[in-house]
Amino acid sequence: MEGSEIAKRDHQRNKSEIVKLVKEMLGLEKWGDEEYKEKLQELVTKDDELIRDVIRKIKLEKGLK
Repeated sequence: MEGSEIAKRDHQRNKSEIVKLVKEMLGLEKWGDEEYKEKLQELVTKDDELIRDVIRKIKLEKGLK
């Protein structure tokens, strides 16, 4: 599996974690709860990093950078 494929898979897993956490927050009526907000922010920040990693690896594999 190439680097970009691994990065894409990691990004997809993180997106699933975000959706799972949001569903949990809504199900428990914890929307706005500080603990959940922090967890969600961590996942969103991680997702931003994963997206940058995917783009960087695709560019490297295609010889664009």
